[in-house]
Amino acid sequence: MSPTSAGLRLYVLRHGEPERRDLFYGHYDIALSARGLEQARAQAECIGDIPFVSIHASDSQRATIGAGLVAQRRGLDVEIDPRLREMSLGALECMPHAEAMVRYPQWAGRSYLDMLDARMPDGGESVRDLDLRVFEAVETIARPRVGPKVEGRWPTVLIYAHNTVARVMLARAAGAGVAGYRHFSQRYGAINRIDVPALQEPGAGTNEACLDWSRAEIGYANRDPMAPRDRGR
Repeated sequence: MSPTSAGLRLYVLRHGEPERRDLFYGHYDIALSARGLEQARAQAECIGDIPFVSIHASDSQRATIGAGLVAQRRGLDVEIDPRLREMSLGALECMPHAEAMVRYPQWAGRSYLDMLDARMPDGGESVRDLDLRVFEAVETIARPRVGPKVEGRWPTVLIYAHNTVARVMLARAAGAGVAGYRHFSQRYGAINRIDVPALQEPGAGTNEACLDWSRAEIGYANRDPMAPRDRGR
């Protein structure tokens, strides 16, 4: 298939610091700490003047709060998609680390970097499971929004989500495959920008994938919204 001139610019954000860091949480709907709220406000200040065409978030409050702060500045609604959730930790969800080390030592002591195909008991997900549902969501988001560049940028979409979500998206953009998630760090409040060309022109009338990740470019990754910087986009 020949290259097209259409594409999409994605801003992918990780939520701010949670109110507790001594728990296992993935799907668990933990609140933000005071610092986490400060990071979310800094994100909104950093990117709030970007002309987003849509804003999407997982249904976790740590994501919807930050997405809402950006949406208020743009006069947009936040479109909620549970497929953008963090990886489920199954039986360990909402369990203090110390308790989990007693009840599930073989899982509580497992490295995050060793979760590509491992699933925690009682409904846990692997990173590969998360990758499948996240990119299904991203294709759904992208299909009606890809378009030509205007003033030097493709239509711009915000995806406000979580650590593993951002990592698998960066890994795919880098051509590293899902296993490449290990090579990307994500601080609380991280901002990432990825440009992804389209596989076909808008309105092509097909249900096939619309984004060409083999030609994606990472503008930047793991940017700290609270660090002083040039406000260029």
